[in-house]
Amino acid sequence: MKYIEPSMELKKTHAELKQRVEERTTEAVKANELLRREIEKRKRAEEALRESEEKYRSMMEAMNDPVYICSNDYRVIYMNPAMIRWIGTSDIEGIPCYKLIHGLDEKCQQCVHDKIQKGEHSVTDLISPKDGRVYHISHSPVFHTDKSVSKMTIFRDITERRLQEFAIPEDTERLRNENIRLSSSIKERYRFGDIIGKSRPMQEIYELILKAANSDANVVIDGESGTGKEMVARAIHDMSNRRDKVFVAVNCGAIPETLLESEFFGYKRGAFTGANMDKHGYLDLAEGGTLFLDEVGEIDLNLQVKLLRVIDSRGYTPVGSNKTKYSDFRIIAATNKNLVEQVNKNLMREDFFYRIHVILLTVPPLRQRKEDIPLLVEHFLKLHCNGKDRQSLPVKIFEALYSHDWPGNVRELENVLKRYFTIQRLDFVNSHRPHKANKANDYLMRESVGLRDAVELFEKNYITKVLEQNCWHRGKAAKMLGIPERTLYRKLKQFKLTVS
Repeated sequence: MKYIEPSMELKKTHAELKQRVEERTTEAVKANELLRREIEKRKRAEEALRESEEKYRSMMEAMNDPVYICSNDYRVIYMNPAMIRWIGTSDIEGIPCYKLIHGLDEKCQQCVHDKIQKGEHSVTDLISPKDGRVYHISHSPVFHTDKSVSKMTIFRDITERRLQEFAIPEDTERLRNENIRLSSSIKERYRFGDIIGKSRPMQEIYELILKAANSDANVVIDGESGTGKEMVARAIHDMSNRRDKVFVAVNCGAIPETLLESEFFGYKRGAFTGANMDKHGYLDLAEGGTLFLDEVGEIDLNLQVKLLRVIDSRGYTPVGSNKTKYSDFRIIAATNKNLVEQVNKNLMREDFFYRIHVILLTVPPLRQRKEDIPLLVEHFLKLHCNGKDRQSLPVKIFEALYSHDWPGNVRELENVLKRYFTIQRLDFVNSHRPHKANKANDYLMRESVGLRDAVELFEKNYITKVLEQNCWHRGKAAKMLGIPERTLYRKLKQFKLTVS
């Protein structure tokens, strides 16, 4: 067969085909190598993932805290042994987390499922409806290769820790109060805050102050005028849990009856003529603190009804307003009247009496604790004398102080000492009060006195006794006598009854 030499074009075409085959072969080899490396890489990743999953699974299996994982449709897909023990079953197929874990028929109100689906983390504290214990719950997203997100939840029981946290303030307050009690148990204690005295009656008052301070119940402080009832009230407030709030003192006897309601409840602008702006009442001002009602027996019956409602509900309405306000306050009331007699005479409502008369403290008069006079004298010396002018009292002055009955109590003692420091003369005001009852009776027994003169003498004697009982306070005396102050003033001029 005759050989035909290929043409140049054919040779060129053959060479190009050969080159393309070689190039394709090289590309195929490279692609195979890349594919091999990718497969190996994926195998390593899958092995690492399996190792990681096994490691985390082992960790969760070993955890004492309950752990579960649920899918994006709330179905539980994993529980560790602690969770299985907690709920009492390992059967999780097709049961939603809120049913399996908490025993609820619908998803929890505080559910964070949507938040987890966005890849966010969440922590919360929860009182479990299953056992009533407090759990700190941590929710974390678990990302899958198919781009779905599951929720992993870890429960940690913090009930004991919470109880300890709540107990710490209680223990602190208990220790503080115990320290106060221990301090007050020193029988030679001679003062309590601003109160002076180491006598047995005053030691008993100190103990009652502490007991009242440890309570939030309403208090009535009974005692004669001048015994320091407001000081006792302030001591109760300063020792109580309300000590950081305001102490509002109200002299109920000094407020006209027409202004009592607006003074206590406040008023709105325009409520009455002269109400040019809103005004806060005593109840507003006493929010969180103590409302001290001095001369509580002077409050009229209508206001007692309204205060009674406030004590029961803490709600009140300012004058000229239709909006109810609320105030958390404690009442400490003071009186020198017998409140039981006030109730019997229908001058005080019985229900109002029982609301305020929960704890009773009776401050002793000075004549029942005369051993405190030297301490009180020393206190008033420091208070009213400068360093240069400090002086000690002669023995005869002390004897006179001990012999006096002190109807005006500590207030009278302070006034007597202030006069003595000024004029160097001991002057008891009540020693100049004329016509004592016994003198009048002696006169009636000795002399034959007509009916008119006897009536006048009796009237004079009776008015004198009432004035002495009220420390010559004309307003109080007139009220007790049941006559206008103008009539009492005329009687004083008629009988020449004056205080020098």
